[in-house]
Amino acid sequence: MAQTLDAKVTKKTKKSIQIEISRANFEAFCDAIGLYREEFLAALDASERDHRAGRVTKRGSLRGLIR
Repeated sequence: MAQTLDAKVTKKTKKSIQIEISRANFEAFCDAIGLYREEFLAALDASERDHRAGRVTKRGSLRGLIR
């Protein structure tokens, strides 16, 4: 069952929203968006190894990664 997280919208534009969550809800928020998944953590480790080895590509946005 999904957990409800309290968040307050602090800024809203046509292209984005900015939210504010409490420190107490931060861990639950990270878990809800998948930041503790084993696959995500493995991807971070691989990315760090690539960065240290100099295999870095500059991107203008994340959108370029999905095209």
